[in-house]
Amino acid sequence: MELKNHLEEIRNGLIKDLVQMLKGENVDFLSGKTKTDIKALYFEYEYNYLDIVFWAEDQKGDIITHTAAPSCQKKKQAGESEEWNSFLPEKIWTQASDFQEKYEEEDDFDDFWDEYNDEKYGLFENWFFECWKKAAEQSKAIVDAYFSIHDSYFRTDLNTFKTINNDEIAERYKK
Repeated sequence: MELKNHLEEIRNGLIKDLVQMLKGENVDFLSGKTKTDIKALYFEYEYNYLDIVFWAEDQKGDIITHTAAPSCQKKKQAGESEEWNSFLPEKIWTQASDFQEKYEEEDDFDDFWDEYNDEKYGLFENWFFECWKKAAEQSKAIVDAYFSIHDSYFRTDLNTFKTINNDEIAERYKK
């Protein structure tokens, strides 16, 4: 429930960040590149902390921006230590870690932990998809975009919400 509340709290911030990205604003382009060079946006999240990064690629599949995080991700939550800098609030991380440490020797722990992670990632991914839909509506920009867990061969095409692999993406951009 706390994760759901956290996601709701920053929903509008992510939508605003996504609209700006779709318009090529607040994006740190590599030398000589501009928003007209964008062919696809890539979003990846880190498995444990849900940290999101994004970058843009051109028609040839070359990265044309510096990798960055949405600005809403950098917002400090109340009660977090100075060192904490993850998307997932420290309180949620600590509670999950404490639970894991306390019960990991139980016979059914693996099943329960898998169920917890399935729900966590499902909530997070669906939240991102809903934010993406709103941002795409608001920006009226049309660009290929993909979302996945960090370093995954499989991604979600954010225009169709279907799974696609890296080879299929590369095939799209062959001349």
